[in-house]
Amino acid sequence: MIAGTAAVLALLDDGELSSQPPPRAAPPASVPPPPAGPPDASLAPAAARQAPSEEGNPPAGSQPSKASIAQSKEAARRFLTGYLPYTYGRGSASRIAPVDPELRDRLARERPRVPARESRRRPRIELIQSDGVSRERAHLVALVGDGTRRYTVRLQLARSPSGWRVTDLGR
Repeated sequence: MIAGTAAVLALLDDGELSSQPPPRAAPPASVPPPPAGPPDASLAPAAARQAPSEEGNPPAGSQPSKASIAQSKEAARRFLTGYLPYTYGRGSASRIAPVDPELRDRLARERPRVPARESRRRPRIELIQSDGVSRERAHLVALVGDGTRRYTVRLQLARSPSGWRVTDLGR
């Protein structure tokens, strides 16, 4: 019943049941052709276009140089060369470099340790990846293998007058 009523109302709205003839449609307006001119940039080959970015491109002066990326990775490698043996029960916090003094003190107070059954393993750096580097800060992730398992160590670095230093772990 509801569907029938809706159909009748639709026909009334369309004018089919009306006693008046339907209005005549106006003739379509002509659309002029687009003017000839330079080709549209959106039609350029895909290789010539760059993918859009939500964040836009940072100013050229704020982008890190290849040297900054390499230097931050080298500082991370030197840090891990002292830090990894320390976590496996060998070495001391004073031998970890380049590290922010506050982080070194925290590591000395809260020594990270692997379980005793794993302390004989020899950790090796397999890869250091940049998660983001600016002129002043760097976020790196190191992939470490100890012969049995692989894990990551997240590093935060800051540039100091003497070079890059690890300021925090994790996060």
